[in-house]
Amino acid sequence: MHVVIGTQQALGSALMARVAVARPDWAVLELLNCPCCTGRVELQVKLARLLREQRPARVLIGLVESSHGAALRRVLATWPLAQYVVPGRTLSVPEDAALAPEALEAA
Repeated sequence: MHVVIGTQQALGSALMARVAVARPDWAVLELLNCPCCTGRVELQVKLARLLREQRPARVLIGLVESSHGAALRRVLATWPLAQYVVPGRTLSVPEDAALAPEALEAA
């Protein structure tokens, strides 16, 4: 599981779209709310549904507010999500916006 964080949503979405095309066995989940408070249930439900229905090899989670990155990592590391996901590399936009999907293969 990779987290894409950045204030430039268009670049983050473009990065995730590019990866999704290159790796159709991966899935993308864009969060609209803060993962630590109002969006925690939304994250758990959407991620559980995504994993159950699509069974992706990896998931990219888009998060606009970089200030919520630590909270998202905390939520992913706690039950029940921790038993299903292994957090991977965190990508920052715009720094990693041009990253090739192949660069995430080993991450």
